[in-house]
Amino acid sequence: MTTINISLPEKLKNQAEILVESGFYASFSDLIRDSLRQIIARSKYDLWFEEAREDLKEGRAVTLKSKGTIDDFLRTI
Repeated sequence: MTTINISLPEKLKNQAEILVESGFYASFSDLIRDSLRQIIARSKYDLWFEEAREDLKEGRAVTLKSKGTIDDFLRTI
């Protein structure tokens, strides 16, 4: 595992320590790892959303309005 150093504003550090002391996280490192995982997961969905919006804008997106059109689409992939 890699070790890194970060600088935090005092208020953010204090709030993080409260979460650890309250038992929400086992350690400060655990809190940071969990926070990064959540940001990365959210970013992945943001990228997918942007791709979908671009597809819609460029006319590559298709609206599936019924069970039949959904079934037809799923058979093509």
